Amino acid sequence: MRPLKDIWAELSKPLPAGLGADIGPAITQKEVYELSYILHRSEFTHLAEGRANAVFRIKEPKDPAIPMGFFRGTLLRVPKATPDVTPCDYETLQDFQEKFVDVHVGRQHIVPQILVRISPVVATSLNTKRDSALRLKGVKGDQSTIQPGYAMLVEDMGPSPDYLALEFKPKWLAQSPMAPKDATRCRTCAREALRLDKLRKKGAKISAPVCPLGLLHENRAVVMSTIDRLAPKWSERDRERLADALRDSGVLERLRDLQEEGDSGDALFTRPSDARFGLSMTLRDCSCFVRIPIDDELPVIIKLADVDKKNWQQKQSYWQNSHNDLVDDGWYKGEETPKVETACVLRLDHCLEKGLEIPPAFRARLKH
Repeated sequence: MRPLKDIWAELSKPLPAGLGADIGPAITQKEVYELSYILHRSEFTHLAEGRANAVFRIKEPKDPAIPMGFFRGTLLRVPKATPDVTPCDYETLQDFQEKFVDVHVGRQHIVPQILVRISPVVATSLNTKRDSALRLKGVKGDQSTIQPGYAMLVEDMGPSPDYLALEFKPKWLAQSPMAPKDATRCRTCAREALRLDKLRKKGAKISAPVCPLGLLHENRAVVMSTIDRLAPKWSERDRERLADALRDSGVLERLRDLQEEGDSGDALFTRPSDARFGLSMTLRDCSCFVRIPIDDELPVIIKLADVDKKNWQQKQSYWQNSHNDLVDDGWYKGEETPKVETACVLRLDHCLEKGLEIPPAFRARLKH
């Protein structure tokens, strides 16, 4: 069995020219069987979860035939079976990533993953670990479970002794094509304003969200202001390294271009089943993982994850209603009372153009 770190290194290389979606599977069926067998004998620790998936760390069995640390740098991602929710199956998700996302975005920009199977014994162990972890966190009433079947091994992009780590969602890197022409907020900030207003009405303390448009701004000071808020505990040197790495990788520019190409007009209402529109929506909800090595001679690693295929039949009404709410209730224009501070880059650009006061989130880097 090849070391998993070798498999991750291979899958982090660009696709060979001319192959595109015709490239073969990342690992052999024999390797899939071997990995599934090793998982059957391993131990697990609940790490995190979202609405549809749970993630675990893996400790390989004590076996002289299995190298110590075999699963180091690797996590297990499993689907949750939840009442009234029908997520895409993992075979479909893997096929979508390999034949669509890797091809259009670039395989070197995607967190690698491989499809494996978990046995009933493993599923029982995972449910036990998860139930215990949720109880400790005070979570009650969760009806989802983990069942035998397909799962994914994924490269671990978290922190380690040699790396700082950051995770964020780039969201909409360009304005919605259906936003009002006189909007003062981008799509992400409009949606965040609505969400924060609901929290405020419940008495929660709120703070301005990070506007993703700042990461692609032509003004380096705006980029750095955005990174200041994404990584407030990092040193100035590491924030500069991140800004340089984002610029040099071109991954966010590629995301923005694909978001715009697949949704150039009213696709949300006229062709929600279109594959390119589906890719746009996937890339508006993906996560960006950054690993900055302590040794600044080594390269910064930037990869995207959560690039799952969207079930447009289930999402269509939600997407359309969300759009209508943002437009009809004035969230794009900041017409709510009292005002929600969003520090949107669209507003910043307007202030810079008109010579108005710079929003607080950008004052430290921008001199009026």
